[in-house]
Amino acid sequence: MPLLIRVDELQPGMMLAEPFVYRSRIMLAAGTELAAHDIEALQKKFPKATVKIGDPQLDYAVEFEDDSREREVAQTAQGKIADCMSQVQVRFTQQTTLEGVSVSAIQESVAEVIRYLQDNPTSAALLNSFMNSDNYLSEHAGNVFFLSMMLGSAAQKYVSEERQRQSIARQLEHKVTTSLTPLGLGAMLMDVGMMSLADLFLQERPLTPDDWQALREHPDAGANMLPDEFSPTAKMIVRTHHENFNGTGYPHGIPGDKLHVFTRIVRIADAYDAATAQRVYREARSSVRVLWDMTVGESRHFYDPVLIRCFARLIQPFPIGAKIRLIDGRYAVVVKYNREFPLAPHVVIAFDKGNRRLPNHALEGPMLLGEDESVRARSFRREDLSFIYEEPDEFVPRSRVGVWPTLFEAAFP
Repeated sequence: MPLLIRVDELQPGMMLAEPFVYRSRIMLAAGTELAAHDIEALQKKFPKATVKIGDPQLDYAVEFEDDSREREVAQTAQGKIADCMSQVQVRFTQQTTLEGVSVSAIQESVAEVIRYLQDNPTSAALLNSFMNSDNYLSEHAGNVFFLSMMLGSAAQKYVSEERQRQSIARQLEHKVTTSLTPLGLGAMLMDVGMMSLADLFLQERPLTPDDWQALREHPDAGANMLPDEFSPTAKMIVRTHHENFNGTGYPHGIPGDKLHVFTRIVRIADAYDAATAQRVYREARSSVRVLWDMTVGESRHFYDPVLIRCFARLIQPFPIGAKIRLIDGRYAVVVKYNREFPLAPHVVIAFDKGNRRLPNHALEGPMLLGEDESVRARSFRREDLSFIYEEPDEFVPRSRVGVWPTLFEAAFP
């Protein structure tokens, strides 16, 4: 299993285990033996990037979990829904409604992805990053759709119970309460009201009052664009996907007990993906930070507590092969996910304080990250991880009437 290495750690002679991709183009092929000029170019153009490097000796000495299937499923699902969303976006470019878009075609695209995910079940939602922000809304819709489907499937019993509880009907049929098609439709089209604001994602500047007002109104605007024959439940998701469980969301400040369970699912998926998107928001956070904020930190109050616990088990913020610097200066390598508590994966201590590979006989582990004081994480990808072991700050309610200075603050938490 390859190691995930920062570009500033690369040395001539290292071999790429997987291709380095930028904007959907392969910049360096898998199997490339890195020369000094390759490393210099990577460090200059992509100073914060990480690459996957083969280490046959470590692979022989340690049993790594194979997550290739989970990554393949995620990539295929993302690609399918992003293609569909791109078609919707093209048709919408010069329209103010979606009347010209085939509802049946959209529904069939959603059904196709749902069938694919049902036929290819996974226990981890491993999103793929293509380092491409040119079509952010389409890629974001694909990610939110995938995460929503994963969460809806994982929490199926709770979803069914909540749909039954919130129904005005005395007894909904089981096939109705367990159907995720409306969830998929709503997740895919939640941001149709943002299409006319797509230029905001291509520039880095403070939001103007007009920008802020348009952002605040985009859930209602998007729902109003959908055709009459569109699913009422999906329309409701589009209209409410920025409402928070504690009633501080927008545009209407609806409290959690009044929010449809599908809205609560999409809210979690949308916030997570928006907060971790690369290069769209200057302030984008790491998966580690976002998952901690949403489950342990003060942001936890914005999300359904049952669903956010379930979501946390699906997200794996430390990839297999990731190198984590420990509090004592040594480096541990992630060898297996921890699906009960993803912030504490199984690791093997494989590098000394000078970042030199330990001989196989000196390897320590596997053990859980944070299992004792010496195995606590200090940093990952240059990020200080001490917050993982801190008590969260006291929650201070955020007014939904406030003005957001940036896109990041409009999307997260």
